[in-house]
Amino acid sequence: MPEKLNTQQNNKLTVAHAAAMMDVTPQFLRLGLQQGRFSEFGTAVKMKRWAYYINAERFYEYMRLQNTERRSAS
Repeated sequence: MPEKLNTQQNNKLTVAHAAAMMDVTPQFLRLGLQQGRFSEFGTAVKMKRWAYYINAERFYEYMRLQNTERRSAS
């Protein structure tokens, strides 16, 4: 069972790490996740405080597609 937990933890990114890769502030990403604007790769849930989940595989795919679109537009 601990092996499965480690796999799941490795599949998550922190807001700070994902924001840096997107070249946006962590607050920008948090608000976007709260508003459902980045549902392709993550979500935010309001409990007592906001909790954030960013799926690493989906995030990297999203970034790859964004980079491909930017190159096509140039």
